[in-house]
Amino acid sequence: MLSKFVDASGWTAEQWLAAIILAFIIVTVMVVGHRVLKIFKTSNQSSYQPNLRRLRRSKAVGKVNKEP
Repeated sequence: MLSKFVDASGWTAEQWLAAIILAFIIVTVMVVGHRVLKIFKTSNQSSYQPNLRRLRRSKAVGKVNKEP
């Protein structure tokens, strides 16, 4: 029974077009669903809180060369 649906040798142009449009719709729904899930996952994460310690500068940055 499944082989009857899979056999595309006797399909007309309209049937091919319908199958391609259906495949496009399925792929589009999957991509949009994946992106919506990704948005929900990122919205559930805690927001970024910066580390407010003083920045540690290297010794070379703090020194100024005063020689002429």
